[in-house]
Amino acid sequence: MACNCNKCNPNKHCGCNDASLATPCSYSDCSVGSERCADVQCMECVSYCGTTFEISSPDGSGVIRIETGDRLDSIIQKFTMILTQGLGPCTSEIVDHAPYNLFATDITSSQATIQWNHVSSLTTSLQVQYKIKTVPGWTIATTINTPTTTLSYVLSYLTAGETYQVKLVTGTTNCESVIIEFTTLTA
Repeated sequence: MACNCNKCNPNKHCGCNDASLATPCSYSDCSVGSERCADVQCMECVSYCGTTFEISSPDGSGVIRIETGDRLDSIIQKFTMILTQGLGPCTSEIVDHAPYNLFATDITSSQATIQWNHVSSLTTSLQVQYKIKTVPGWTIATTINTPTTTLSYVLSYLTAGETYQVKLVTGTTNCESVIIEFTTLTA
């Protein structure tokens, strides 16, 4: 959030819905030179509006595709996975790959809704896995056997004020999504 977008300026517009901020803004570095923009947009609020395009790997084994309307956060997740794993198994559009757009919504003190999209039509099952950030080892919350039509899961029985990590793993090839992180509200 930009410096003029905070609880002290309730009449400033500063979000996707062009509404005033109702909760305290976590951005606090408003010193000279730290923020040059009067209004900073969240990447989940920005879509690519250009022409759909795709690029194939030289050997034809992988394809990356950016479509008109793709959200910037989804594109960044896709690029991040390709940068770390290469364009091919688990990242290409033409193979079974992990979903590209993973995020958490409706976070309370005891649950969060995990949402995703861009599931490969080749994926036969999908696991939602989670863990407390500071504790090793992942727990399988659920296995979804209709991954192209089930695009969310409510992760319940969480501890208030705890930071969690969540990832999706395809059952077909064990491809992993990015790992998202969120903190539940304090009770």
